[in-house]
Amino acid sequence: MGKQKRQRHKQHKQNPTGLISEKDFDEELEDVSEETKEKALLRVMEQLSSADMEEKMSGLQTLESMSYEESMAVKIAKDNIAKIVGPYLVDENKLVRAAAASTLRIIAENGGEEAYTCLLKDDLMTPLTALLKNHYLNWHPSTDPKEKEKVEQEKQIFVEAVTLLWTLGEKNECVIKRSNEENLLSILIKFLDTSTYGIRLSIVAIQCMLTLSEDNPTAILELKKQESTLINYLDWKPENENIINTMSLRTLAAGLLMNINNSFTTEIDSLKIASKVVTILTDTLTLDYQQQTELLTKAFKNEKNLTRNSRKNIREINQIASIQQQALEILANLCTDDQESDEESDFDDSDEYEEEMDIDPMEDKSINSYSNIPVELIEVIASTDLVKKVWSKTEKINENVIKTFDLNPEGIFILKRLRVLRCRAFLCLNNLFSSLDVDTLGGVDNLYRLWSEIGKVVFTDADPNDIDLLESATSAMRAALQKLAEVKANVFQQLSVVDLQPMCNGERQCSNANVRANLLRILGNLALILLNVQNPQSLELIKHISVFLLETCTKENEVWVIAESLDAIMDIFAEDETDTLAKEINLVEKLKSFMSILKNKIRQQKQKLGDNASVVSTVKTNLNRFIKYKGQRVAQL
Repeated sequence: MGKQKRQRHKQHKQNPTGLISEKDFDEELEDVSEETKEKALLRVMEQLSSADMEEKMSGLQTLESMSYEESMAVKIAKDNIAKIVGPYLVDENKLVRAAAASTLRIIAENGGEEAYTCLLKDDLMTPLTALLKNHYLNWHPSTDPKEKEKVEQEKQIFVEAVTLLWTLGEKNECVIKRSNEENLLSILIKFLDTSTYGIRLSIVAIQCMLTLSEDNPTAILELKKQESTLINYLDWKPENENIINTMSLRTLAAGLLMNINNSFTTEIDSLKIASKVVTILTDTLTLDYQQQTELLTKAFKNEKNLTRNSRKNIREINQIASIQQQALEILANLCTDDQESDEESDFDDSDEYEEEMDIDPMEDKSINSYSNIPVELIEVIASTDLVKKVWSKTEKINENVIKTFDLNPEGIFILKRLRVLRCRAFLCLNNLFSSLDVDTLGGVDNLYRLWSEIGKVVFTDADPNDIDLLESATSAMRAALQKLAEVKANVFQQLSVVDLQPMCNGERQCSNANVRANLLRILGNLALILLNVQNPQSLELIKHISVFLLETCTKENEVWVIAESLDAIMDIFAEDETDTLAKEINLVEKLKSFMSILKNKIRQQKQKLGDNASVVSTVKTNLNRFIKYKGQRVAQL
């Protein structure tokens, strides 16, 4: 009870090929800086309306360069840009089609929700669908050397257009529905044939299929027919292909297999596939981009116009980071406990409902400290040192790299991707901590060490405004400590009230409800571990935590966060030996006085609780019974 539901992560939208546009935007960026952005946009619009192809290309390139800045990407999307640039997706000229697709992709990726909402509202899907159906439904690349340049242009257009499709599909279910109606999946499936289309196009097609097949029975039914091909790709080892491309295809094939199967059962064939998937993902996480990063740091400092080698390093860093993010998401899903109840919650305000519920408020709510995934997968995870590989992806980005990359638009794009990768690593650890037994996690001492290291990230290193990092890292902290509590690890002998302050202050000051809830559960689990010590110092800490949790209930606005705090309180005082402390802090009376406040908040917020509804409903039900039970115990003292 009171556990934060672990969500199945949707596949990320980042470009798996790592393809940043080859165009050099330095000159355009300098032009933009010399005039106001409004005047620059007016000039671009004039160029886009020109009948001259060079003018159009110049306008599209400038527009793309401006869209690397988030605020500009949003502004551009709001200026009906899809209606202006969208038709160029079906332009007769290949260069114009490629530039239009690339520009729209950059706008969508950098502009976020506001941008892609505007693009879809302006019916970008119509020209995008027409491009894919008109040019790629029956397209086969020519093998004639004389046609090489044209073939490369068509390939680049396909990469940009399909990347744009999954960027939009990742965020909007209407795109998935439209893709089903237009049967776009049938076009993408053709590109699984690497011998005909090449690995680069196969990679981008599979990544898009990952997005289109997420919770989409129509797509999954169609992709089931390709299962044998995808399984074969798990062992794909072509000659004359670089390791990054090879691992990209194998990783994405693994992800698509996960989408098709949803979860792996205990069937032998299924477990064999799952074991192979884990091995592949471990190999993917072993890939290193340190050398490319060092070379790019020098290049950004010394090269006004980036060389071909520097462009190659940019592509490789982005591609490695992208497939590693994919690997982390697949692992997180593989280690997700999907057995949590999704039943609708009952917020009946009557006490009679609570009386009728056959729930023991003192029941053991801790989950099994053993692993909840098959032993065959546990063996693979242990033998591949997977937890260590995932942990390595949580490392902080070098400050010198950040300072240098922040001065270059493409460097900024890389940093954004690396920061997302770090957050995904913490979220993956959250699921690994929750799903694996302590021994597979390296033992109590190692798990405590990881918990402490994550704490340094949260309370020392992280920017207070970096909510994504704080949320993912505190989720991992919470899961690690819960595992330590389950095995009753005695690892906090030296803890003091001073050590609790960063957690308490963080909970008070953080604007994000998920982070606050995580910190509250961390404090609650600390108290549970300290209950095993039973000395004056530990009892004082438990008292401090309990008082803080009670105070939080009166000050917190989000009712589901209040429910997390109440759940932690009930966990702490579930044991009979806490009766004296309960009396000392006047626990029962404070909880009684809070019941009416809780019910009012539930009535006010129940329509927006979403996935947190079950936590609130269960806590509300158990709280009344807990008060009666603990009240009887305290009265006997």
